[in-house]
Amino acid sequence: MTKKLLKIKSNFAILDVTTGRAALAESLKSGMIPVTLTGYIVHVWGADDGMSREFQVDVTGVQIT
Repeated sequence: MTKKLLKIKSNFAILDVTTGRAALAESLKSGMIPVTLTGYIVHVWGADDGMSREFQVDVTGVQIT
């Protein structure tokens, strides 16, 4: 049995940076930085407000692209 892929859309995320945060903050002074995140959606946060709903993602990989 094939699992059906979910179709989702997002335009906002918060990334908690532990290592390299000072260098990242400095780099942002010259503009946006493209990034690819890999992880798992593991939990629902808050309530659906009719426009959006937050979900927790446990990040397993971050790559500046």
